[in-house]
Amino acid sequence: MKLEGRYVRNRKTLSDEDQLKLSTSCVAIVGCGGLGGYIAEELARIGVGRLVLIDGDRLEVSNLNRQIMSSELNIGQWKVEAARDRLQSINSEVQVEGIKGWFEEEKGPELFREVDLVCDALDSLPTRVELERVCHQMKLPLVFASIAGWFGQIGVSLPGDFSVLRLFGYGEKGVESTWGNPAFTPAVLASLSVAETVKLLVGRQPSLRHAWLQVDLLSMEFERFEIQ
Repeated sequence: MKLEGRYVRNRKTLSDEDQLKLSTSCVAIVGCGGLGGYIAEELARIGVGRLVLIDGDRLEVSNLNRQIMSSELNIGQWKVEAARDRLQSINSEVQVEGIKGWFEEEKGPELFREVDLVCDALDSLPTRVELERVCHQMKLPLVFASIAGWFGQIGVSLPGDFSVLRLFGYGEKGVESTWGNPAFTPAVLASLSVAETVKLLVGRQPSLRHAWLQVDLLSMEFERFEIQ
């Protein structure tokens, strides 16, 4: 079903050429929980033509506070299946491929074979470093974000940058497991991730290459740090 006028409100922000580039682009989202779910929905709404969703978990009751793909009716469903169902009801023109399983470095070349950009929505620091390494090898841009409580971080790593390694290369687990997450933190960081993703897909310069943005929603402070 093609709905005329679907993207009419994008036109002051994106040109027709930009919209066409989005429609022919493919983005992989690694992790389909609170952060990844919002990223997937925004990319579907703005018109990215194909989404590859990678997650090995099922929805549970504790997801209801923040994960946009969860509802009281789909507890127990695979997250990638719930995401596919929701996204196809929002934009049937978008192709959604759901992969039930956790990202593993050796599977990266196959997972990302037809992908133009990768969004990192993981919570394992070593796996994030592995993901960046695969993106470097495949010459793919990576938009990475992390969330915990009132706080978040976001940056962009292009092939050769190794920004994730510089920031997170010596950790094991993020603080999300300790601080948890309310509904608003993943929504904010996802929107920032999608803004950088759209810039990259349409050929504009990202704002957070060689840098990361520290987001503090408790004090409403946003601070940019350069990666040397």
